[in-house]
Amino acid sequence: KASLCVLSCFGSSAETAFIKTLERLLQKTLLNNLDAAVEEGLLDKKDGRYHFSHDRIQEAAYNMLNFVDQGRFHFSYGMALAPLAYAAGKGDDSILLTAANQLNLAGPEAVQDKSQNATVANLNLQAGKKAMEMSDFVLAYSYFDNGISFLRKKHWEEHYKLSLELFDLAARCALTNGDIVSLKLLSEQVIAYGRSYEDKLNILYLVTCSLAFSSKLPESIEKGLDILANLGIDLQESRSTEVCVQETTTLLSTRTDDEILNTRQMTDPTMIMAMKFLTKLEFGMTQTKPRSVPFVTQKMIELSLAKGMSPMSPIGFVYLGSFMSKRGDIISGYRYVKLALSLLDKVGKESAGEVICIATQVKIFVEPIQAALEYHDDGYAASMVAGDVSNALLNTTLKDACMYVAGVKLQTMQEEYDTFERLAKKNNHSIFLAQVKQMQRDVLRLIGSDEEVTIPEEEKLVASNNSVLKTFCFRKAYISFMFRSYDDAKEHVSKFYDCRENAWANLMVTHINHALHTGLISFWVARKSRDAQKWYDRGNECKMTLKIWAESSQWTFENKWYLLEAEESFSHNDYEAAKSFYKQAISSAKLHKFVHEEALAYELAAYFYLELGEMEQSMEYFLAAHERYHEWGAFGKCNSLFEFVKSSFSQASSTVTTSLRHGEFSRSG
Repeated sequence: KASLCVLSCFGSSAETAFIKTLERLLQKTLLNNLDAAVEEGLLDKKDGRYHFSHDRIQEAAYNMLNFVDQGRFHFSYGMALAPLAYAAGKGDDSILLTAANQLNLAGPEAVQDKSQNATVANLNLQAGKKAMEMSDFVLAYSYFDNGISFLRKKHWEEHYKLSLELFDLAARCALTNGDIVSLKLLSEQVIAYGRSYEDKLNILYLVTCSLAFSSKLPESIEKGLDILANLGIDLQESRSTEVCVQETTTLLSTRTDDEILNTRQMTDPTMIMAMKFLTKLEFGMTQTKPRSVPFVTQKMIELSLAKGMSPMSPIGFVYLGSFMSKRGDIISGYRYVKLALSLLDKVGKESAGEVICIATQVKIFVEPIQAALEYHDDGYAASMVAGDVSNALLNTTLKDACMYVAGVKLQTMQEEYDTFERLAKKNNHSIFLAQVKQMQRDVLRLIGSDEEVTIPEEEKLVASNNSVLKTFCFRKAYISFMFRSYDDAKEHVSKFYDCRENAWANLMVTHINHALHTGLISFWVARKSRDAQKWYDRGNECKMTLKIWAESSQWTFENKWYLLEAEESFSHNDYEAAKSFYKQAISSAKLHKFVHEEALAYELAAYFYLELGEMEQSMEYFLAAHERYHEWGAFGKCNSLFEFVKSSFSQASSTVTTSLRHGEFSRSG
């Protein structure tokens, strides 16, 4: 019975080798007694493990001990295993975790010698670190939390280093797990009892991150700037952006890529933390203060070259590449993002999730966009391994955006959005949630669903985050265009133009949709508006942007450029050129597997031929558009198109209306 009680304290099963170790440590006969229990049918023995034959047997054996004895035995077993846990080394972590689990089951009240409190707290610290290495941040938090519970009243005085590390790592896990309440409580303790400003930097960084993930991005940025100022780091934003970029590229021009890759490692812990704050500013400012991004990038690169490469240094290079690409120099930008990816092999993978994410967004302007999806999967995996939920969500958000541009079936997109929504809600990331749900709302409309999409704090985020506002205006303009609501499309694209200069310093997949659809709307408005020249100019700007991108990636951009050429020719009454460009847009979209844009090209060409009075050609193209939209899964769009065609062709010739009568052009569902 006693041996069964011992086994029950370790759960439903235990390895034979572990029982041998326990037998030696406790100086008790266990194996022979457990073998006897096997003979009696109370235990099973297979694959080198003893198993209770039924959960109720394990429960009965455990309950043979009273509550006080349960705690006492758990504690004695944990303390007996503790020396082995410290000596186990990297090859065997099970002893460490088992010892910590036993001590935590006993709880602080089982401690009899005051000196044991710090021992148990430290054991939990080591177990938590091991759980973090396994990317189990929920388990890691439980170990750190238990470790804190074992600390005595004056632990900040008597065990300062141990206390600081437990609180710091618990706070990091709380952030990863989306537990903002626990993060707040932990940070308050460190801020109150930390002995120096440097000791508080890690917790201040985590607080800054939590603000950035919520709807308080401006506050996060201001806090980061204040902390950097306290560390003597000034972004010197009084210069022009052009001067800043020129200074950065001049600095880098004196070094080869190999020299940059072989730069010494950064060792100053304060500078390493400063680089983390700069990294957080990169992402925050690119959404709300894009003019400031080059200054942050410059500072990261300067510190990396002067003080050594830190785990965050690749962020500076990848943002430089992205910024240069957005300014039109995709070749140089592509070079720097590849350099950033190579740097990860030199400085470690801590920033890999964000680097892969931003690098991929440049790659899609050089490589076929369909190939980018697996890169974002790699970025997501790297982020989750590091406990970086923010960049895991960013990779997921941008992968979803790439899937949309690639023409992935809408029903698959809806499944992706549902998965993303669960992760974002779980971790309290309201900004990502707002932006993805704006896209989700459009997908549901295109599918033909009546499901309502509510976005928490949407009004607040639209008012405080210019990138969210820009996305909001574009999505409204886009869906109005797709359902041919002229007044709404014009209103929202005008609002989009009002805010577009103050959002996203990086080159992103969203810019592809922006260029294509704001260009299409602009030419549409130009054909109907009194201030036509302004809209012609806007449309032409979008067309030239896509033409430049087509030079670096014909696969992704050629059909989009041709479609804007067609719409521009239509607007200028150059009908023969328009016919040619519509055909080229359709052919290119088909060749490069953009079914949704093949559908759109057919639809716009159909309106063009309808305007010319060429009814049979128009009907042929409407039929083709309907077929491709149906293939994309846009059943709501198919139904809208059906209603338009039915009303527009009701008085047409019998040849044209044959398609309607024979059901070739019908409602979808």
